[in-house]
Amino acid sequence: MGNVRDIQSLSMQVKRNCNISDARYWGLYSVCSLLLRLRDLFRAEKEIMLWESIQRHEISEWLEEREGLWRKFEHEEFGDIVIDGNAYNPFEVEKINAVLKKENLIYGAGYGVYMKPSFFLADLLSSCTVNGYAVCLGGREYARDLSDHPAMFQNGVIFGRLDATKRHLWEKFMELHNKGEDSPLVFAFSKYGITRGEKPSATMEAKMSKLSLSELETYIHHEVGEASEGELLGNTWEDLILSCSGTKAEFFARSVKDMLSDTSEKGMTKYIIENNKEGSLGFYIVFLQGYRKLLFPEIQEAFKKFTKTDDWEFIEGARKEGYRKAKRFADRLLTIYQRHHSDKKQLLQSIEDEILADLL
Repeated sequence: MGNVRDIQSLSMQVKRNCNISDARYWGLYSVCSLLLRLRDLFRAEKEIMLWESIQRHEISEWLEEREGLWRKFEHEEFGDIVIDGNAYNPFEVEKINAVLKKENLIYGAGYGVYMKPSFFLADLLSSCTVNGYAVCLGGREYARDLSDHPAMFQNGVIFGRLDATKRHLWEKFMELHNKGEDSPLVFAFSKYGITRGEKPSATMEAKMSKLSLSELETYIHHEVGEASEGELLGNTWEDLILSCSGTKAEFFARSVKDMLSDTSEKGMTKYIIENNKEGSLGFYIVFLQGYRKLLFPEIQEAFKKFTKTDDWEFIEGARKEGYRKAKRFADRLLTIYQRHHSDKKQLLQSIEDEILADLL
């Protein structure tokens, strides 16, 4: 099939758009977050295994090159993806994947936090349907940007990314030896037979691959919840997010949507409960941060009771209360948006005064 079989050529096209996105949006990350993302990107591009060390002089040279590359690309426009002589807009995901599926490849493109464009190209591991939604799982990635979403819902399709999930969880494995026995992180890894004393190695990376595949199945159900709750919220919610882009209000609104997604009847926590996924429950508590952690103390208290009793009813009760709470906040946000949608300054001020001031 010509260019499709030349993965390097296709990867270069996708990677160019990744570089343009990173060149435009790198400044939106905190210094710490940016450095971590750059390190992971360096490791991926140089094909360095997770358990292998990074040479300081090599990454220093790469960072200098990347800075120059970003200067070159920051004013460039995203390029088409050309396959067998046919050009596709880089966001025509469905059309591109209709061609790539024959070669067992998967392509993703969409928008994340701050409306940062995100792209990736990977091996296609499997495809299936979950709760009526098409799901595609990607394995080895040939091109990616600074974004690191383990799973994404784009244009009616849920994309799961095994490489991104493994990187995500490996970071937590590296923190494991510093945690106490009662830590949710120790609890989560113990359910996969991984203890605090284990060291980075090829064997551990193999274990983490299996763990990551199991956890990716759980993340897929966040996206199922995201999709179903998005249908209920309607297009007005997306207009709200766009109006608040780059502000505390955007982060809060996204956190409310995440909580709705996780606690819905089709969401992540329901899936965890129904499948007795104790490890996933532990990781859910570990990754509960920012506004989501502030909004959902019920699940944290329920987790403490669960570790002593193994009674899933505590988690189910917290899930139901979490959904009710998230729904109330979502309704309040939409009410404020309907009042002030034509005045962004007033919209942001009202969210700050009527919701965030009391919450914080």
